[in-house]
Amino acid sequence: MLDKLGLSFAVVSLLLGTIPLYDAVSRSDLTQTARVIGGAVFFALGLGTLTLVAKDWSKWREHHKEDKRSISN
Repeated sequence: MLDKLGLSFAVVSLLLGTIPLYDAVSRSDLTQTARVIGGAVFFALGLGTLTLVAKDWSKWREHHKEDKRSISN
């Protein structure tokens, strides 16, 4: 459950970061800097969360393989 929640949060954060980055770069106005910073923050948050979810998944998978080996012996 927690992995699905983390993955969903990462995807939403990536989308929320990509939209302001694309919108702010495509036009120039006074709030462009704030939009770029906000988009970059959400994008980085999404990438960080996605990395942590992948790391937890790989640890779980390795642990699951070790348990499977010990049961078959």
